Amino acid sequence: MKTRYEAVVVGTGFGGAVAACRLAQAGLTTVVFERGRRYGDGYDKFPRNWEDPCDGWLWEHGQGLFDVKAMSEMMVVAAAGYGGGSLIYANVHLRMPPDAFARGWPEPYSREALDPYYDLVAYMLDINPIAKTPHGDLPPKTVLMREVAKKLGRAEQFCLPNIAVNFDDPHTKKANKFGVAQRGCNYCGECDIGCNNQSKNTLDLNYLALAERTGNADTALQTAVTKIEQVGSGYRVHYRDLADGVDGTVEADAVFVCAGAVNTTELLLRCRDEHRTLPKLSPALGYRYSGNGDYLAFAFDTAEKFEPSRGPTITTGIVYDRGAGDQRTWFIFQEGGYPKEVACLLQILNPKRDAAYELAAVTMSGLERAGVALARGAIAPLETREGRLDEDAEGSASSAVFLAMGRDLANGRIELLPATNLLRIHWDVPANLPLYSTEERFTNDVAGALGGATGYNPFWRLLHRPVSVHNLGGAVMADHPADGVCDSGGEVFGYSNLFVLDGAALPASTGTNPSHTIAAVAERNVERFIRRYKNDPTWRAPENAAATRIEEPLDRISVPREGTPTPLTPSIGITFTETMKGLLSRTTTLPASPAEYAARASAGEAENGAAQFTLTITVPDVDAFMTDKNHGAIAAGKVRATGLTEEGGAPVVAGVFNLFVEADSMYARKMLYALPFYGADGQPYLLSGVKDVRDHGTFDIWPSTSTLYTVIRRGHDQDGPVVAAGVLHILERDFARQLTTLRTIGGGSALAQADAMARFGRLFLGTLFDVFVRPRLEL
Repeated sequence: MKTRYEAVVVGTGFGGAVAACRLAQAGLTTVVFERGRRYGDGYDKFPRNWEDPCDGWLWEHGQGLFDVKAMSEMMVVAAAGYGGGSLIYANVHLRMPPDAFARGWPEPYSREALDPYYDLVAYMLDINPIAKTPHGDLPPKTVLMREVAKKLGRAEQFCLPNIAVNFDDPHTKKANKFGVAQRGCNYCGECDIGCNNQSKNTLDLNYLALAERTGNADTALQTAVTKIEQVGSGYRVHYRDLADGVDGTVEADAVFVCAGAVNTTELLLRCRDEHRTLPKLSPALGYRYSGNGDYLAFAFDTAEKFEPSRGPTITTGIVYDRGAGDQRTWFIFQEGGYPKEVACLLQILNPKRDAAYELAAVTMSGLERAGVALARGAIAPLETREGRLDEDAEGSASSAVFLAMGRDLANGRIELLPATNLLRIHWDVPANLPLYSTEERFTNDVAGALGGATGYNPFWRLLHRPVSVHNLGGAVMADHPADGVCDSGGEVFGYSNLFVLDGAALPASTGTNPSHTIAAVAERNVERFIRRYKNDPTWRAPENAAATRIEEPLDRISVPREGTPTPLTPSIGITFTETMKGLLSRTTTLPASPAEYAARASAGEAENGAAQFTLTITVPDVDAFMTDKNHGAIAAGKVRATGLTEEGGAPVVAGVFNLFVEADSMYARKMLYALPFYGADGQPYLLSGVKDVRDHGTFDIWPSTSTLYTVIRRGHDQDGPVVAAGVLHILERDFARQLTTLRTIGGGSALAQADAMARFGRLFLGTLFDVFVRPRLEL
């Protein structure tokens, strides 16, 4: 390795490989840093020790293939190796639909503008749908998924995505268009754990091979970049050789950071906040992180053999698109596959087995480590009370794995914790629950159409922690430094010739497998840099002339005007009954304080102004309820107020209940009631009330949550004239009865219903903790 280059590339994934190739082809002296190993013929083989999950599988154990980060709010899975994510991805190349570019992308971007670069990537990776393979019959899972789409009325949203796989003779080596020897796909289902047959068109077999062939690119393997600093008009890059522990530096005119969304963002954060070498990096650094709406689930005991171990990992997709604006839900649902050797581990999640969710069969402690084992794809032989799971070949053939990707809110944040500088990902699960919930319900539909039972990712089901293999954002492109880290060309604001060209730069979830878009954006932006650097406005990638227009499967998807059908599996809700009783007195003045409400209640005692209501509170969809900042629910029942209603009470008309609305302090919340009814005189009235949930100095949780300051107005709106006011309470015996009425409504399995109830409980108790306990801890 020399001490100075014209360009440094950090990482060899879909951004780094493109950058390395084009920079070298343009004649720039380039060094490419890759922290992982090189795999393939003549190099390390991908790990296949099924009895030891630490033998070559894990980055934290001997710098293995999979880098699994168990963050508190997101499970992150990435690759470490020469070729980056292409080594373990599922080969799928889909373009973003045109409307997706309106979701926070800088002005120059559109589908039309990016299509030529998509075409170039498609040529480089030789993509085709599974239907164009010479194998003859499609894999069973492909055929079954087509039938499922028809059965569910979704045939018009079904597609065979383009995949980057060589389908020549699997037994014969043959040079690809770039002169690199490959074999054809043998349908082994091992795409996601590294293809030892070299049938996947991974980046080391095309882009990176071309970069090395120019003689302009040096490669530093098992070498991690630790720091970047500005020196004069260029940069000094600090690195560590992971093989021998030696540190070094190299200087360059330009640096291209392409280490993957999480690692790129972490490196830049450390340069800004820990090392102070890039202090001008935008305050937006770390924001707009996205898990790309990834959702993982399974189906077991399908009526026909699914055979997930036969064929490439992913061969089909079904698009879900419903709603508009903030209420729009868009995702693509894909079938998956896995090697037959890991099928036994997945059977632990089969809800029909005694072992399901006990996790006692896993030879590691705790759910988290078991979930990591699933993500690793490596197992030890497992046994249950029924015998060895790996003996169940029939069960394995009748199992399926699914992956959905959708348009999440990209509202996460990657940060370094104060004092410790440990990496943390904040992910707003509640705000993204409507997407996850719809993906889950869709999964139930598909599993049911296959005649099977749904199995859930244990991280999601038991911890509500998503697993993302498509991490995006953190150092996003934007029109202004206040909104992002780099401009539309990927150049970092305030630092000329410092670029981010990987998934970290994407400003929103793609909703599809993002590799195609990452590579296309990198092609676009490195082309612009080379033209400027070489002062050659006509420079283009040499292969551009050979690239042709590729048909995009998603462009043929037909979505009805009203949107695709909602899932057959209904949402899960919560319902309970509440009774409150008290005293009201007639008045035309709105009380201004709790004391004045209490005075009206005392007056009501003398007037015999008894009042009460009994309501059934219904939360139709727990996920939507939790994401709504007003936590609105339906209130139905009867109101009884002496002198205003008949003795038997008046029905509530379209009542609304709001749980824990923000108040005038961060340590206070309000519960709101709006209960329209018609009085004995036939006139409309509105009973409205508020519970002032805060610590009044006496740790008064029960009085705060059981006392309703109540007013009745004439008319059905909050501006009507006041006719009565006072205070209602939940009596202890009524509260005990209320607890017995709490139940779930809607569909889903018993496990899903229990999970919904638990999440509702965590919201309630967690808010009370924040209001009454947390301020005392901070004193």
